[in-house]
Amino acid sequence: MAAYAKVIIGALVLGQVSITVAVGVPRTTGPYQVGVSKHTIEHFNPSDPLAPNNVSTAFLATIFYPTLQEPVGAPKPYLNFETAAFFEKSWNYTSGVLASITSTIQYDAPYLEGRVGESPYPTILFGPGGGGPPVEGNAILLSELASYGYTVIGLDHPFEQPFLRYPNGTGVYGVDIDYNDSELIGAIFRTRLVDNAVFLEHLDDFVKGLKAPINTTHIGIFGYSLGGAAAFGSMYDDDRLVSGLNMDGSLDASTHADEKRPVFLLGNENHSTDAAIVDMSWTAFLSSQTGYTRQLSIKGTTHHDFCDDTFWKTIEDSDPSTGPIDGNRQVEILNTYVKAFFDLTLLGQNAPLLDSPSAEWPEVVFHNFSAPT
Repeated sequence: MAAYAKVIIGALVLGQVSITVAVGVPRTTGPYQVGVSKHTIEHFNPSDPLAPNNVSTAFLATIFYPTLQEPVGAPKPYLNFETAAFFEKSWNYTSGVLASITSTIQYDAPYLEGRVGESPYPTILFGPGGGGPPVEGNAILLSELASYGYTVIGLDHPFEQPFLRYPNGTGVYGVDIDYNDSELIGAIFRTRLVDNAVFLEHLDDFVKGLKAPINTTHIGIFGYSLGGAAAFGSMYDDDRLVSGLNMDGSLDASTHADEKRPVFLLGNENHSTDAAIVDMSWTAFLSSQTGYTRQLSIKGTTHHDFCDDTFWKTIEDSDPSTGPIDGNRQVEILNTYVKAFFDLTLLGQNAPLLDSPSAEWPEVVFHNFSAPT
């Protein structure tokens, strides 16, 4: 079971003691501490489907990276207050519950020593779900990967996410999105592809500007929901993307060709090619692949269990959109299987966990897997 810390805070209110329980996110298990930094990526987009007048000028990059610096002082809230308030209201949590969650992730901690643009550990690009939670609401998994040496860079697009705060303090609220409007969702998907391409195009200069030992040549990509679909879409356009993983995201019609590289689809218990209602986008995609392919699902999960919401429900079981699986167990499953895939495809390490069902992880069901032909 993942460990997490609780801090009890008492306040005297009208002669009564009001108790708030501040809960820390699950501790990372790797040998490194985790640093985080946020960066504005300037890019003029005159075809942004959600921005005012369809023009956006920047998006947000959040880097999770390994550091040797030990945390000092009390843990800090891991979500922006505005982000927490939005999901408390939208996903039926009590006001203040998500805002009270803390983390020992260290903002702007020093990088590991190393040459600029080089690292023995690969870099992984991440995309969050459409309409959220933004990258910060996926920090548990991203931090876990960083604790093992990976640099994980999450990209958030303004106006799509409910709230983003840029490094200069500017806050940007999102707009209402009609998820039944397939044309709009397609336009948002294409905007994600543009953001990924722009970031990768300027990655070398970005890393030089940071003077950071971040690998710019050996890169994986993954995402949750729309971010997972965009991960697969971006692989067609950049050969530096060695492998890709899609967590529970239906695919765009343009994402059906052969990737010719390792791909992994990880879905909820009703999102597989063996489910009663089949996602035909996954069926079409899988039928085209000639490389290493894995398709697994996790019993007891729903779509919301593939972001930090699966942990939030362990604090207050209020979101009816999560599944019955224990949230701490789901955190362990995601951490283990996502890391195994990137250890295999980016580091060349053996990953027998991905070859057959495991007695240690009975919740994980295998549906489709193949080696390169």
